This record gives sequence, C-alpha cells and structure tokens, in this order.
Amino acid sequence: MRLTVVGCSGSFAGPESPASSYLVQTEQDGRTWSVLLDLGSGALGPLQRHLDLADLDAVLLSHLHPDHCADVLGLYVTRRYRPGGPLPRRMPLYGPTGTAERLALMYHGLEPGGMESEFDIRVVRDAAAVTVGPFTVTPYAVAHPVEAYGYRVEADGEVLAFTGDTDACDNLSPLLAGADLALLDCAFVDGRDATRGVHLTGSRAAAAAVAAGGVRRLVLTHIPAWNDPRTCRDQAAAGWPGTVELATAGWVTAVGGAPADPGTPDPVAARRMWDAYRAATPGLPPEDDVEIGGFGDSPEMADRLLAYVLGGTKRATAGLVAEYAAEGDALPRVGDHWVVCDGAGTPRVVLRATELRVGPLASVDERFAWDEGEGDRTLATWLEDHRGFFRRSCARIGTEFSDDLEVCFERFRVVWPPEHADL
Repeated sequence: MRLTVVGCSGSFAGPESPASSYLVQTEQDGRTWSVLLDLGSGALGPLQRHLDLADLDAVLLSHLHPDHCADVLGLYVTRRYRPGGPLPRRMPLYGPTGTAERLALMYHGLEPGGMESEFDIRVVRDAAAVTVGPFTVTPYAVAHPVEAYGYRVEADGEVLAFTGDTDACDNLSPLLAGADLALLDCAFVDGRDATRGVHLTGSRAAAAAVAAGGVRRLVLTHIPAWNDPRTCRDQAAAGWPGTVELATAGWVTAVGGAPADPGTPDPVAARRMWDAYRAATPGLPPEDDVEIGGFGDSPEMADRLLAYVLGGTKRATAGLVAEYAAEGDALPRVGDHWVVCDGAGTPRVVLRATELRVGPLASVDERFAWDEGEGDRTLATWLEDHRGFFRRSCARIGTEFSDDLEVCFERFRVVWPPEHADL
C-alpha cells in the first residue's frame, strides 16, 4: 500500500497544509485502487495532483466536522457538473450516522436527489468491516465530542491505522495493534491543553501505540498551525522506542516501508559508474570524495524526482544550508559531481553542478522553480512542496523552520551515462 498525505493540518487549513485528507492506494488486477480517508477543508485542490478525481473508488469520513469533510461538497460538483456529463456510477461514501443529511445541509440550493445522486452514502458501525476492492476497512468508534471513527485499512498483507480525531480510549488498541503505519491525532500539547475527550497529545499518542503492541511506524498528524510540530514530536519521542515521524502535506510513503529515509546507496556500483564516467571524460580534475545518494527523504521521493531528471525537466535542486552543516557536509561547488541513486540505492546518473547560489528560501524565483521541473513547475507549487520538505528536514535536525532559512540553490547537467547525458 501507498499513503499520500494530501492534508494534515488540524482543526483548520493551515498556511502549509490543507486540513485532514489521506489517499491510500494499491495495485490489483492491472489497475490502481484508491480510497480517501477524510476530505477536509482545502484538500480537494491538492488531491488533484495525485489522481484524476474520477478514479477515486471510495471516501471514508472519520466524522462530520468541516476540517474532515467540507471538501466533499466540491467533489460532488466535480462529479455532477462535468462538461461530459455526470459520472456513470455513484461512488461509495462512508461516514457516521447522519452523513447524508449533514452534507445536504452544507450545500445551499442542492438539486433534487441531493448528494446521493452522486454518492452511495453508507453509515459505518463500530468494528463492522467494509470492503472496497482489495481493501478491508474496519471502523472503530473513538473518543471525540461527536460520533467519530478511526479506520484500520488492510491490503497486501499490510495495515494502515488512522485514528481520526480522538483522545485515549479502549478502541485504540484493536485499531492500532500490529499496524505497519499508524497515523495518530496530535492536536493537543501536554501542559497546555487540559480538556479531555477531544484530542491526543504526543505523549498519549505514543502511549496508545505502545499499549496496542506491534506498531512499526508512528506518524503524528492533525497538528494545528498554532502548534510547534517539534514539541509534539518530542513529547511523543519520550514514550516511543523508535523514530517519531511527522505527517506533512504532499508526503508519499510505502505503508510497509521503513521510517522515511532514502534507500542505502550501493557504494560499489556507484564507484563503478563514477569510474566509467571518468574513464570516458579525460581532463577531469581529481575528485575523490564524490557525493553518492538520492533525492528527497524517502525511497518514493527519490524515484519520483529521479524520474523528472530522466524525463528531462528537472535540472535544479535545493537544500538547506543548515542540513549540510548538521550532517558535516561541505556545500557543493560549481564543477562538483553527484552520483544519483534511485529509491533502492542503485546508481542511475551522474550530475555536475553548473550554478550555485545561497540565499533565503523566500528568494527563490519563477525561473528556478521551472528549472526544478517538478509538478506544474510554478513558483507557488514549488514553495508549497519545498516548505513541507524543509519542515521535515528542520524537524530531523532540530532547527526551527522559516522562510528566512538559507538555501543552496543548485543547477546541474546530467553527464553520465551517455543515453541520459545533456548535449
């Protein structure tokens, strides 16, 4: 299974992320199955970067607060008023008691038939599993001021557990037990939020995962914009024996994978590629400590960004100066080389730096965003994606994120192997 965090901001859409929405996908019978856990305020827009909305197989709503369901209204519009006419089938939409009535009240002037003309709205029950293609999804009633559910999603022998909004409760144990990846609400902060029965804190999230047993990855989500994610992570880390991960908008990860980190490069194969390039390129200056590694902070990101390079659009990259320093690495220089590996650690291309500039994140311009070659190549998308990525980097090295952080902006050429090299 693959998880894409479409939005993870708690209680309301934040400046760096829409509200809650998580896309879960897997392959079966030659096609991709896609289910969505929540569709909160602001999430419908970025969801369209990840799939054609017509290909969505089902939506499951944890509860009926706007930060978890408001953008269902927009999804209805995309299905009802498509230029080519409405879609031929109703899409299953699961939610608590009263889902159909609440959604209809949210849409002023709804036509006869209501949203049920486009959605097959089904009410979930505690511990009563439902099936969507290859997915088995089991709802568990959780502790929130309104009827609310967490969802346990199983496919491919893997388990993703999503708490929705909850405080500590007995049902978290069967929901989380043995999960390969657990997405836990962390809207509250120890020492600040004394109200119970609404949200978890980092420490209570970690305690729930430990008590359930067998949880492999702990990922905190639903963190409001007024929280410091590092505080939430630190409070969870005090009670969690492994790495505490933070959900960020646009993050893609394999549910059964290890905590986000690119695959370990194969140094022997990388050196072999480097030696072949040097042998075919006389006159290169000595460069014994050539960089070896992948793009991004996960195998999936390494593969995705490498695909942009191989496709010819990506000819630039950016990294935090603070991260170079934290890892004891010197900043690149014009003429330096980099053996780039895919998500499995296999070397694929050699790059050579052609231009470097250090400046604050906010100094990026439209031309550099275009040269990075990712997504729609706009400055707005570049800023959204990189703020999310650099927030994860800051959390990892213990630095506070801001747009004033210095970034090394680098342009490069592909120089090896010949079939991918720039002319």
